[in-house]
Parts: sequence; structure tokens; C-alpha cells
Amino acid sequence: MKYKYSSIMASSLAKVVSVATLIIMAANIIIPDHKQSETENRPLQTFPSWNTEHVLSGQYTKDLNTWFSDQFVCRDQNIHIKYLIQKTFGVKEIQDVFLTKQGLIEKTAKPNKEQLERNLNAINTFKQNNPELNVGFVTAPNAVSIKKEYLPKYAVTLNQDKQIDNIYSKLDDSIVKIDLRNTLKKHKDEYLYYKTDHHWTSLASYYAYQDIAKAFNLETTKQSDYTIYPVTTNFEGTLANKTGSVNIKDEIDIYVPKDKCDYVITDESTNKKSRTIYHSDALETKDQYTVFMGGNKALFHINVDNNSKRHLLLIKDSYANSLIPFLIPQYASITVVDARYYFEDYTRLIKDDLITDVLFMNNANTFVQDTSLADMLEAN
Repeated sequence: MKYKYSSIMASSLAKVVSVATLIIMAANIIIPDHKQSETENRPLQTFPSWNTEHVLSGQYTKDLNTWFSDQFVCRDQNIHIKYLIQKTFGVKEIQDVFLTKQGLIEKTAKPNKEQLERNLNAINTFKQNNPELNVGFVTAPNAVSIKKEYLPKYAVTLNQDKQIDNIYSKLDDSIVKIDLRNTLKKHKDEYLYYKTDHHWTSLASYYAYQDIAKAFNLETTKQSDYTIYPVTTNFEGTLANKTGSVNIKDEIDIYVPKDKCDYVITDESTNKKSRTIYHSDALETKDQYTVFMGGNKALFHINVDNNSKRHLLLIKDSYANSLIPFLIPQYASITVVDARYYFEDYTRLIKDDLITDVLFMNNANTFVQDTSLADMLEAN
């Protein structure tokens, strides 16, 4: 009798699950597809169009499965609920992101060793081929390095300090090596990294600029030299997107020099010009960090109205976007290149833009996995 009851219960549960699945599938078909996930800040798979070649290759089935997962009703709410359940049960790591009292902290990235060697060799060769240029290199440590004492107990991650030491040890002595770790660790209890995003804050960029200025013989500044504006207090960044976190938000500040500095910035991908690097319309989007520079593009030119005789080529990732405002007053022009998107002859830039200084600027997690820099430097 007990076995019969269990069988009936199992059969009933199976029917409920089947009916629920059919209802969900019907809802997915009836409800229009969403093209973008606001929570994850990524495009979603829409219902795939019929294609005989894709059906025969199995691609259509893969796309259909992805569509069902991406367009699952209440998907965003389910992501948040999953995060809350995991946090309630003491989970301290979600998708390579630690849940800490300081917010979300991304694990140390595993290096692409072969590509890393190529990148470092390409930088050394660049300096050898351009001995007249003042070439500097800076790797920005991530929160996992500067705030490691806040990681969960028994957290397992690679040692980023060793990675950074290895990087600097392989750079030619003729390159100015700018190590930010001591400075940032002195201020580790301050708001150096966003709680929901992998980037550092404008405050960390300010401290970084002081070290760069000393190494490059630029003018150092005080915080009192700037008016600090909080442009948003509801930023939710890349790490929030990965984990589905709730009730964690960030503030984005911009530092505006009190001594006005006029400049024109040109986005070479669109040829649009602006008198500010800040994009206020970005604050109405999910990716509010793009308030700096409007996001990552292949090439920007910044021409500054000052008496400087120095011209900077900045080869960078997105960490440098919040650093650029501090550099602008120090140069007659800044040529900003993102190697991930730039496929032209950079030697032409050095000649045409009268470059005197070159700064390679990347965060450690990005640099150890970068697959673009050597390709750009070796292509010319």
C-alpha cells in the first residue's frame, strides 16, 4: 500500500512538472523575446529562424536550447532569488566572484602564459625600436590583491602579487616601471574598488595618478585641487551581473580640476568631437561606468589648450578610462588606443601625433589574459 501511494505521488509530481514545463514553454512562445538582459547586461538569444543547414549540423537545436534558457519567464528575478538563497546558506563564491563584507571581489585570473610572454617581449621590443621615447608601464592591481584580507576564510585564488612581480621582472630596465601596490595598500580601507564591478574607482585613479606623475615627471596634485561630483549612487556593475546580487549599489564620482582646462576629444570611430570626456547619457543605461569616455573604442584623440610640449600615447584597457581626466592637463595631446579594437599602423600615430611619452596601462586580470597587445605591436 505504501509502495502504491509512493508511485501515485511520483506519477502526480511528474504530471505537475510536465504541465508546468508546458505552461512555461507556452509562455516563452507567447511573450515577446527580450533582446537584452538588464541584470546580466548582455544580449539574449532570440527565437532562432529555421535554417536547414543549422538543423542538419545541430546548431539549430543548440540555439533553441539557449533561447529557452535566455528567454525563460522571470529569468532576471530567478537570478536574484538564486543569489539570495546561496547567500542565506553561506555560499561565499559565485562564478569566480567572492561575496565579502567589502562587496563583490573577482578572483585572480589564470594567466595565458604563452600570450603573456609575447606581450612582454613585444613591449620590450617596442622600447628598443623607439629609444627616444619615454616609455612607462603600469599594471593596476585588482581588489583581490589590495583587499585580500577581506576575502572569505579559506578562499582559494591565485596569488596576484606573484603575477605582478613576474610581469615587472621581465620588462627591460629602460622602461619606467610604475608599481601602484604600496600606494593603494596604504589606502586599502578607502573606497578604491566598486562593490559591484571589477573596475577601480575614481579615488583609486587619483592615487594612481600621483605615482604615475612622479615617475613621468608630471605635476602632482592634491584632492583639494578638484571638485568631486557624485554623478550616480545606483551603479550595479559587471560582478553584480555575474552573481545576480541585490541590495548592493555603488557611487561613481568624477574629479573636475578647479583650474579649468579646455580640450577637445575626438572619437575616431565616429569622428564626433566633444569638449568633455564624460557621457552623462551613460548614467541612464545599465553600464554606467561608460560615463568615462563613453566606453571602449579603438582610438581617441584629445587635444588640450595648454603650454605643454609633451604628447602622450596611452595604450590601455578600461581601467585607464577613469585615469585620463587626471592626465589631460599635463599634455598638449593624448592619443588613446585600445589594442583590443585597434588594427591600424600605430607607428603612424607616433609620427603624426609628435609622441614624446608612451604609457602601457592595464589591470592585472586583463593583462595576464590579453590576446591583442602583441598582435598590434608586432603588426608594424
